[in-house]
Amino acid sequence: MIKRTYAAREKMDTLKFYTNYLTRMMMPNLSIFIAWMLISLVLTKLNVESAIIQQAEKGIFQFVLPLMIAYTGGELQYRGRGGIAAILAVFGLILMTDAPQVFGAMALGPSAGWLIKQLDMRIKNKVPTGYEMITSNISVGFVGGLLFLLSFFLLAPLFESVNQASYQMVDFFIDKNAIAIIHIILEPMKIFFFNNVINHGLFTPLGIEDTAVHGRSLLFLIETNPGPGMGVLAAYCWLSAKPMRTNAATAIVVQALGGIHEVYFPFVLLHPALFLAPIMGGISGTLIFQLFDAGLKAPASPGSILILLANAPLTKMAAVLGGIVISMFVSFSIASIVLRRSSPKYEVKNMPKINQITEIIVACDAGMGSSAIGASMLKRQLQAAQITLPVRYESIYRVTDQDNILLVTQKELAALAQKQAPSAQHFHVGNFLDTAEYDQLIYHIQTTQAPDDPTTAMAPQSTVRAMVFLYQGTVRGSQTMAVELVKKMVSEEGLSIEISKAPLEEVSFSKDVIYIASEELAKTVDAKGAALFAVNDMLQMEQYRQLLTEGADYVLNQTRNDFIN
Repeated sequence: MIKRTYAAREKMDTLKFYTNYLTRMMMPNLSIFIAWMLISLVLTKLNVESAIIQQAEKGIFQFVLPLMIAYTGGELQYRGRGGIAAILAVFGLILMTDAPQVFGAMALGPSAGWLIKQLDMRIKNKVPTGYEMITSNISVGFVGGLLFLLSFFLLAPLFESVNQASYQMVDFFIDKNAIAIIHIILEPMKIFFFNNVINHGLFTPLGIEDTAVHGRSLLFLIETNPGPGMGVLAAYCWLSAKPMRTNAATAIVVQALGGIHEVYFPFVLLHPALFLAPIMGGISGTLIFQLFDAGLKAPASPGSILILLANAPLTKMAAVLGGIVISMFVSFSIASIVLRRSSPKYEVKNMPKINQITEIIVACDAGMGSSAIGASMLKRQLQAAQITLPVRYESIYRVTDQDNILLVTQKELAALAQKQAPSAQHFHVGNFLDTAEYDQLIYHIQTTQAPDDPTTAMAPQSTVRAMVFLYQGTVRGSQTMAVELVKKMVSEEGLSIEISKAPLEEVSFSKDVIYIASEELAKTVDAKGAALFAVNDMLQMEQYRQLLTEGADYVLNQTRNDFIN
């Protein structure tokens, strides 16, 4: 039994990793929808011909959107060049199909990035010095060209069939007036933090196609309806104890106006019977949407009431608002019955062993909703307690394993957090918006840290003023290219660090300079206590980006004398 339970958890963690990956491809590109809303509004007001508007719409949703999704997926796999290969790969699909190839972009984008990464790893130590740039361009062109031909001749018919089958399945439920039944599966999956991938990975691409035909789509309202969650939170505001009422009141405002649905998930998870409330609320809301033929002109993200109404046609705004209100009322009624009959018991959590923390990371599934709010609240409470610690929010899937970080997650992600960062120090909360839980954490930091612990004092300022790429003799082609690329990166980050190259024979080592050398050259260098980092590829930009984004203090405090990718 224990083995089966562990195996099931492993499968769930793996599934959540891939679904989160799809979410991270979609979320950065939601601004395209906002841009189209503005473009279409202006063009309509200027009385531009409808044919031109339709042509612009086709260009954005059939070309720009899939290309950007593919690029994002490739970049997530291999920053810098994975995105280029991904664009070439998905372009073959776009040329051979009429529908927006969002699903194709989601599949081919990461695949192209992964392939170019694997190719680079196999040839990087075989490329002669000075030929790195031309080799990297050839490899991207080779992989991208092959994937273009593959998608053009073989994959385009397959994705077209899958695309049509998915649309026909959802359309079948709509025609049979049975789309509301999907909430029996949808709402529990949302509460277990699959909400982003369901919306952006399924309903958004299908809704785009539906909108192209009908001008609006019910599918944009299925997952984004805030009514079911607001009903649960309203019941907590009415029936729970005072601390919980305060948290629920804050959460209901965040969900209604901010559109961040994750804030109500912990409240449902406090009692299993509460799952029925959002399920029935979602069903009732969708039935109202169907009854009055409601739909949105574009995806609503985040799913706040204001954005839903802004994306609704003027004649359907009342229907959209009515569906939200009805779903909230139904969810509230059921949640009230459940809360009256039971009072949730709160477990006393074991406090973590906190030692030498250099950073606190608040991590949720997507890394942009509830964790952002939680990080902001925790930061304010730390400042009030006169504890200076950097706090940031992140997706649990992007957290790197370090022993000097404190990883704050919700209890539902505890197992995944331990797997993702086993060396980190962990603290699990029931609700990111519960200030009392952060009070316990802050008290524990104050009572377990030594008085002279650096985490309770002002963090030292960076003393690094320059980065110098070392070379020997006259072979310096890759160092020259690296200098130019890192200069551009430094400018983009708004930093004031001088970037240069220098021959090893003329260098006088200084402790306020970071020196970078190839692995072969680094073996012969006596840095005299200065920071020297050995790299196996001078043009692997990800290692320099980490150097810049992690900060000079972080780098200089590392105990190893080589750069870790």
